[in-house]
Amino acid sequence: MIRKIVIGISAVATLASGTAAIAHDFFLLPERFQTQSREPLRIQATVGSSFPAPEAAVPGDRAERPTAAGPGNPQVEVVGAGSKALNLKLTGATAGMIAIGVGSKPRDVEYAEDRIPLILEEYRVAPQAAAAVEALPRPRSWQVVSRRFAKTLVCVANCTDRSAAERSFGAHLEFVGSRASADRFRLLADGKPLADYPIDLVGPDGKRQHLRTDAQGNIHLGKDFSGATMLFAAKLEPPAGAGRFTLDLTSLTFGR
Repeated sequence: MIRKIVIGISAVATLASGTAAIAHDFFLLPERFQTQSREPLRIQATVGSSFPAPEAAVPGDRAERPTAAGPGNPQVEVVGAGSKALNLKLTGATAGMIAIGVGSKPRDVEYAEDRIPLILEEYRVAPQAAAAVEALPRPRSWQVVSRRFAKTLVCVANCTDRSAAERSFGAHLEFVGSRASADRFRLLADGKPLADYPIDLVGPDGKRQHLRTDAQGNIHLGKDFSGATMLFAAKLEPPAGAGRFTLDLTSLTFGR
């Protein structure tokens, strides 16, 4: 249970509980966030509305750039699809923190008028981007390029070496951690910190908390909660002229 959350060093705060739209998050779910074994670790790539439970498999032909970083020679590969998740396997890791990431290939989607309010409720984006959607001629047909990226952090034997937490995999929108603290994270957009931006924190009970990054793009979590945890963010970019909006969705899962 989350009792207290402090965002950023300067306590740029917001704590509104989010229970509005049902989220459809793309996230990675390791069989364990901390393991004493260096044997292959299974990881599920799934889309679901009830984190931390897997719900729908990501098609194998839509997954791209499976990547791992950390001590040893960590490698992650797709090993097949299950009924609720695409199955991945981590090998080659030695003691320390391992970061694993996988993307979903961009896809063109189109939302009709009746779906648009639900999408904007589900994914919290910058006010200017939401205003650009509102300004579309009615009845609206909202054309979007959707890009998804998911990461997870796991500890093999121990987390003494946390350097992989800070590793960016170069996604358009991505969370990174801190090698100095298990409580600090940063949201990056094209490699640069995204300041004063809405994000969601989802705990092991599935409840979503609405937060914001601070002026340096940082999130500082309190210590009074434990279990499987997910950070989630969405970024919407209107087209320069006619064309599709770009919607980037990202998640980071870890254990506390």
